[in-house]
Amino acid sequence: MKYKQLVVNGCSYMHKYASGLGHVNLKIKLGIASAQSISISGSANNRILRTTLKHSYSAKEPTFYVLGMTFVSRLELPICEEENAFEGRWCNPQNQEFKSRWQLHWTDQDSEQFVETKLKSEVYSIVDRTEDLMYRMLSVINDLKSRGHQALLYQQADTLYQEHLHDPKLALLNSCPEIVHGFAWRATAYQYEQGVLGSKYPDGSPYVPPDMTHPEQGHHEVLNTYLTNYINDHKILQ
Repeated sequence: MKYKQLVVNGCSYMHKYASGLGHVNLKIKLGIASAQSISISGSANNRILRTTLKHSYSAKEPTFYVLGMTFVSRLELPICEEENAFEGRWCNPQNQEFKSRWQLHWTDQDSEQFVETKLKSEVYSIVDRTEDLMYRMLSVINDLKSRGHQALLYQQADTLYQEHLHDPKLALLNSCPEIVHGFAWRATAYQYEQGVLGSKYPDGSPYVPPDMTHPEQGHHEVLNTYLTNYINDHKILQ
């Protein structure tokens, strides 16, 4: 096997997957020696792509990166006290898990204003925002491959852009086998359809549709079998 290391990255979906050792099971299926997760709950796609590149520039051996992409509308800002140099000050202002690390000048009112402005900017922009993400994903894939690495990117749960995938602006999503099924396939929906047990959220949590519910930790066999078959069928590691 050319690739000596598997690294997974993503938001809470990938974090829960890795907490249940899904990435370890996947590396065994693929015949890769080691596996690591750099996923963080609440991640935006910007963070997933940035930290993947950051990791790759210090990787000492050919690495296969599997990225579970998150909601297109999720954003981040550099407003937190830095915990480590790798992650820096970036966080999602809408995620209250980061509130304890907000810098002193950032308040709840700032987050509310951020959300209001963000929502206004998103009303007519889903195609443009998805196009922007498309070019960034393609750039990351090509950069990794140019330096001896490889990547597989797929959508975890987002449905917002799905009806626009026929738009000519998004045609390049289908040009790259490293983007699973042109970004149309959703991992959580597929696992739900296959009967994978979903997580039970605490009482009082916002409603989450069943096809977006986090699969229960440790229930990764269905996903890993699908990913392994896709990787083999499309010769991603060859």
